[in-house]
Amino acid sequence: MKCFEEKMSYPQFLKYLVPSVLTMIFLSFYTTIDGFFVSRYAGSDALAGINIVIPITCIIFGTAVMFATGSAAIIGEKMGQKREQEANEIFTFIAIVLLILSLVFTIGGILFIFAILFTIAGILFLEPICIFLGSSERLMEHVIPYAFVIFLGAVPMSFKLFFEYLVRTDGRSQIGMVMSLAGLTLNVVFDYIFVVVFRMGTFGAAWGTFLSITVSMIIGLLYFLKYSQIRFCKPNVNWKVLLKSCTNGSSEMLTELSTGITTFLFNIIIMKYFGEDGVAAVTIIMYIYYFFISFYMGIAVATAPVVSYNYGAQNYGKIKETTRYSFITIAISSVLILAVSYIYGKDIIHLFVGDGNVFSLTWDGLKLFSTVFVFIG
Repeated sequence: MKCFEEKMSYPQFLKYLVPSVLTMIFLSFYTTIDGFFVSRYAGSDALAGINIVIPITCIIFGTAVMFATGSAAIIGEKMGQKREQEANEIFTFIAIVLLILSLVFTIGGILFIFAILFTIAGILFLEPICIFLGSSERLMEHVIPYAFVIFLGAVPMSFKLFFEYLVRTDGRSQIGMVMSLAGLTLNVVFDYIFVVVFRMGTFGAAWGTFLSITVSMIIGLLYFLKYSQIRFCKPNVNWKVLLKSCTNGSSEMLTELSTGITTFLFNIIIMKYFGEDGVAAVTIIMYIYYFFISFYMGIAVATAPVVSYNYGAQNYGKIKETTRYSFITIAISSVLILAVSYIYGKDIIHLFVGDGNVFSLTWDGLKLFSTVFVFIG
């Protein structure tokens, strides 16, 4: 926790941000890697099919992020107050709650208990759900296999995110970077094997993501079992803490869900007016969006544990320093990201598709969409 307490110069602050920013960049690449291999080796329809499933993944990620960020703030505050045992009890209790919700999803529920019927419908009636999400009959062969594996991957997806957030609260953001880098590397390898070699299309891409995320989750689990200051222990069932964790993390959850809702609405409208090529174009724009906002997310997740720890320690000067440095960094990043999206946008799009209708639609859309990067940080 030494890095949480000492004053930093601005260059030191930027150095501190690097592991968290890289972690979020690697995380943004998971779906992007799927899109790259699928678009290159299975076609633009398969790429559009992946985008149809994004609202489902947003529900899984949104729930995990809510518990991770919400509990991390409380745990960080307890650590700052030197109440380590309470922090461990909260960590264990929230982990158990997340595990139960994830298992409910994989066996016959979804992460949220209020949406149990959603998973039953998802496993038994995937086709009607995919049509509701905006798929056409032409995309169905790509959507259903990808959606099925995503439904089954709730536990590793949830705990990968949970552990990556909590290692920062433990003061070891480099562990989160290792988790993400290992997962990303394996995702590339598995996608190459399943999509390029075995020609399994979106089904292979989904399994590549599932397996790589599982390995990443295991790394995080081993860290918390053996090496961390925050430990698993006998939990103290505290519904007040659970409620506070949910309310603390609700904004992050809603941010994730809003992405899913926006994507859902995009898919419905774009499919109506521009067809499958339009959905493929939106998919590429969303990949670019995920990549660029990972810089902002990296800043946010790196500074949050510093703020919560020093709030508990009543070190308000450190909080002001961290906030000031964060605002400066976000302002500079916003200008640079906007410039990059305009200058190199065409080159980025060409990573996924060649010249043609999908490229034209994507570039026209990106020019309009890029303005969001000025404000979203």
